[in-house]
Amino acid sequence: MRKATVIGGGVSGLSSALNLQLAGFDVRILTRDLPQVTASSAAGAVWSGGGVAGRSRTWADDSLSHFLALATRADSGVGLRRMRQVFPQQVSDPWFKDRLPFFAKMPPEELPSGGQDGWIMDVPIVAPPRYLQNLQDQFLGAGGKLEAREVASLDALEGESRLLVNCTGAWAKYVTPDPEVFPIRGQTLLIDAPQIRSGYMRASDDTYLFPRDDGLLLGGIYQYGSWQAEADAEQTRDILERCSQIEPTVSDAAIIRTAVGIRPGREAVRLEVEKRSRERVVIHNYGHGSIGFTLSWGCALEVLALAQNLSNR
Repeated sequence: MRKATVIGGGVSGLSSALNLQLAGFDVRILTRDLPQVTASSAAGAVWSGGGVAGRSRTWADDSLSHFLALATRADSGVGLRRMRQVFPQQVSDPWFKDRLPFFAKMPPEELPSGGQDGWIMDVPIVAPPRYLQNLQDQFLGAGGKLEAREVASLDALEGESRLLVNCTGAWAKYVTPDPEVFPIRGQTLLIDAPQIRSGYMRASDDTYLFPRDDGLLLGGIYQYGSWQAEADAEQTRDILERCSQIEPTVSDAAIIRTAVGIRPGREAVRLEVEKRSRERVVIHNYGHGSIGFTLSWGCALEVLALAQNLSNR
């Protein structure tokens, strides 16, 4: 049986591992952090295809098909939610408007102060803890192996399979190493607010409210260059203040948890084959920035295609 070792247990690593496994590969995951405590677990995880182009548009479209199918299944960790997205300037209709179950322009009278344009749409929103657990359970249930092990360098994996899949996220900066990778710190709050059933995104300052199966997620924060893993109390207050401008009741809701995640910033996603030696081939799959879930399944399908092409040579 063809063997592969996936490095990284976040959404990219689990998606890649599961797709390889379903195609008949014997797969092992090595991950510094278990899936429930990776950066993916802290993500907003709304499908967001605005601004993507080229290969990224294909990956986003493939992921959209995947999530729309899962949204019809109970306990999948994916739900279809009504979303309002507001912009401070006029914008063109997005490429994906006909791919969604519902899409419409916001009427001018419904735009909030400072908003010049907006969309109303039904989009998939993922509850990462539940979705990641489902991916992990499927992988392990089919015989996959997952080991909590920090990989300091790809060169240190001489004892592993000849095919490595590098899904190390922001840590690819050091593991690969890749100087083009930089951290983008995020912080979110999950609150108990079941009365809020529709979501909201404000493009002017990255404020968002995402109603998920596990609570209402509030955000967001983008700190470029920061590796700080601890939550910041002042940022928590700032998120609550911004979100309460949109939905006043959130200020009184109980906080379920605060989470911090380090996004893998890069000018472009790196998804390609690298032959590191006669005995070692690496498929790199990292650098997804703040849209890791949006690209995750599509990127995993391309990882599989690359792996199959290598094994057929």
